[in-house]
Amino acid sequence: MKFNRIFIALALAAVSFTACDEVDEADRFKELEKIESKRTVLLEDFTGQLCTNCPDGHRLIANLQKQYGENIIAVGIHAGEFGIAEGSNPNLLGLMQPEGNEYAKKAGVQTYPAGVVDRCGSPLTYTGWAAAVRNEMSKESKLNIEVSAKLNGDKIDISTQLKPNADAKGKLQLWITENGITAFQLDNGNYLMDYVHNHVYRASVNGTWGEDISLSANVFPALSHSIALKEDWNKENLAVVAFVYNDAEGVLQAAECKVTE
Repeated sequence: MKFNRIFIALALAAVSFTACDEVDEADRFKELEKIESKRTVLLEDFTGQLCTNCPDGHRLIANLQKQYGENIIAVGIHAGEFGIAEGSNPNLLGLMQPEGNEYAKKAGVQTYPAGVVDRCGSPLTYTGWAAAVRNEMSKESKLNIEVSAKLNGDKIDISTQLKPNADAKGKLQLWITENGITAFQLDNGNYLMDYVHNHVYRASVNGTWGEDISLSANVFPALSHSIALKEDWNKENLAVVAFVYNDAEGVLQAAECKVTE
């Protein structure tokens, strides 16, 4: 079939051109000593279904989440030449959203997989994610974020309260993510049609770059947002990721909650 020939050609291209350091399996998932986390860290995982080494990044994230629990939030942003755009092929479920390439361009992503930790510094290959996450966890945060999300008919209602302990300016960003999506993935040369994708970026609630916000110490603003529920989203596996960031300091704080009935 024509589709199969095109698909195989794309997959082989991904094998040939994905840039990623080869690391011994024993060195990929070393668990470090526990530390006291002073903030919740956001890890933006720039990935793609045609990126043969990207699942190594997914597995590392799973390991970091086991170690740090709720102190790390990962978002899988499908982007670039290895991403498959949603709706681009009737025979394949694509997970790349239009904003994915905008985020990758802003971050300066050149190779995949690439991770950006709290929007500080340059994109890292997955071998550098663990150290960057630990470094960010050791930093004091200017605020806490409390977020909740509930289904309301055909939409999701989101409540966010910001609790700053110092003055701060930046942007509030709200994203929808989804776990447990079964779709194609190239994994170290293997063509997997039943690969399970987790923490996948699905949509932005309040614009591609969020909304401007100015915070005063010990003044706790409460904000409300809503977003339409898309037909292809599994409402049982949805979450909201909220974070405040600015260009000078990166992500000041992040929070995540499941979408409930």
